[in-house]
Amino acid sequence: MPAAIITNTAAAAAAAVFVAAASLVGVKTGPAYEDGAVKALSQADAATYAETVFQRADRDGDAALGVDEFAALTVVTAELAHLNGFISVEKEGAVETIALPISAPGALGDAEQTRIDAVARHTFYAFAGEDGTMQQGEFLGLQDAIFASSDLNANGALTRTELSLFAQRQAYLRPRA
Repeated sequence: MPAAIITNTAAAAAAAVFVAAASLVGVKTGPAYEDGAVKALSQADAATYAETVFQRADRDGDAALGVDEFAALTVVTAELAHLNGFISVEKEGAVETIALPISAPGALGDAEQTRIDAVARHTFYAFAGEDGTMQQGEFLGLQDAIFASSDLNANGALTRTELSLFAQRQAYLRPRA
């Protein structure tokens, strides 16, 4: 029986490698680096998008995020960003992208997922109210803090390096040394 498990596991791993390799044939640079890339992001656009994200993350519809909902949102956002090499934002009804400052996108490892989950839970309790939930206003406060910390010249709009910093913070990438 153990030999069958090892054989099945090896076959599944090989199949995953072949599927991944086959999916790379003809891959071109994605929209994060072309016409779909965000050139500038205003504080108002970021706040509008944050409201949309909150509504989508509130899976049980109670108008608040619990720690598990917030942690799941954070880990899934980070995983997608790492896999794609960019974060996406909605601006004026269109999905646009912001490239991450990473050279080789890929899946998060277990240790990195655990780190991001822990950071997300810490962040949740730093911004959540005394009721142990994160109301929309508290979530928007967190997103506004991320925007403000990325807006290096404090002009209310993110461009170039600021966009990269914003994407890095949204994806919970470790800061570069």
